[in-house]
Amino acid sequence: MFGSIFYNCWAALLSFASYFILAIQNPYALPLQIISTSFLVAFIAFVGMYFLRYFLGYVFYTPETPVFAETEDEIIGQTMLDESDQQFSTRSNQSTMEFDEENTEDIAQVVRTMLHGDEALSR
Repeated sequence: MFGSIFYNCWAALLSFASYFILAIQNPYALPLQIISTSFLVAFIAFVGMYFLRYFLGYVFYTPETPVFAETEDEIIGQTMLDESDQQFSTRSNQSTMEFDEENTEDIAQVVRTMLHGDEALSR
């Protein structure tokens, strides 16, 4: 639907005012009849504006092209197939535990030398 209910309120107000101004110019018109008919015209304009807004929304509707739209499931499925087709495993496929177990002794030696170096500097 095009616009908001605010458009309906404006249409009702403008129709009420325009009918009231046109009807009050008759010198033989009754005030209660003018006001009640003005409210009826405003209500009809308020409801009629829904149909106009719906029609405008239908006219201005532009659908999105689904040519390039992919769902997350399709993307994940495609990346799984791509990874399974690779001949070599990448570094990201290895767990961090495998990487840490290879260099545990080297890391421990570096930490020891750093601690001993800091103690020598602080003395």
